[in-house]
Amino acid sequence: MVTVSVPGKIHLMGEHAVVYGKPAFLAAINRRLTVTVEEGKSNAAGYVADILHIVQKHFHLRNSPDMSISIISDIPAGYHLGSSAAVAVGVAAAVSYFLKKIWNPVLCNQLAYEAEKIQHGNPSGADNTVVTVGGFLWYRKELEFLRSFWQLPLQLPAGLNHFSLIDTGRPKENTGEMVAIVKLRTQNSMTNMKKLFDENEEQTKRIAVALKKGDEKMLIDAMQKGERTLEGMGVVSKKVIPLMRSIERLGGAAKILGGGGRVAGAGYLLCYSHHPPEGSIPITLGEEGVRLETKI
Repeated sequence: MVTVSVPGKIHLMGEHAVVYGKPAFLAAINRRLTVTVEEGKSNAAGYVADILHIVQKHFHLRNSPDMSISIISDIPAGYHLGSSAAVAVGVAAAVSYFLKKIWNPVLCNQLAYEAEKIQHGNPSGADNTVVTVGGFLWYRKELEFLRSFWQLPLQLPAGLNHFSLIDTGRPKENTGEMVAIVKLRTQNSMTNMKKLFDENEEQTKRIAVALKKGDEKMLIDAMQKGERTLEGMGVVSKKVIPLMRSIERLGGAAKILGGGGRVAGAGYLLCYSHHPPEGSIPITLGEEGVRLETKI
């Protein structure tokens, strides 16, 4: 039996723009998913079966022994906390160890990225990378074969420990559909979208600097301005914008995470506020990445 755990993630900024060569700044959070692989009747289906096939293909296995794969998660699917990336990394890591006694997070990240292409069409690769390595991640995808990332040596200052999640409801659209919407808008209005991507990059950099320096004023301003670029990209439901503005009026900031949503909910919002709305869920940023828990 092999058990692996993987964290969820949030985008501090850079979602959608990262698909067009801009940087994304992400953090692993204190919600985890656990994958257990053990001898038993094979039960892989859907996305898990896709991941299993990718692992088998990598190791040139025409057949593999019967194995039961179980997943326990406190990362809700469809809410932009990296659920599918965590599943991909966790299953790839657990199955690789079960089959070959190999613990290689770099390889598992690569296999997970191939699985994420099946799930999302044109992912940046940022989600699977941050849940693999953990901590705070600066990520850029220049080309399909040129993806670079840096684990930033950040320790979140105690004075900035005011992050939480706000549930606005599961989006009607999945991440792949939201990426396609931005792609169409970019094709139809390249000049305008380029300005939004450039501004998003500037605010992504400011957020990283703010966390490094412990500058709360800069952090809030950059989150607010970065969120406006996401609204300009058309990935923020009008139903959640009033909530964001109300948080801003109280001196805080809120933004969508990941794909966002257009017609109903936008999944979880990332909120930074000393006075978060009732029902907000406090979170810790910079958690450990994929972890081998048991190997019996």
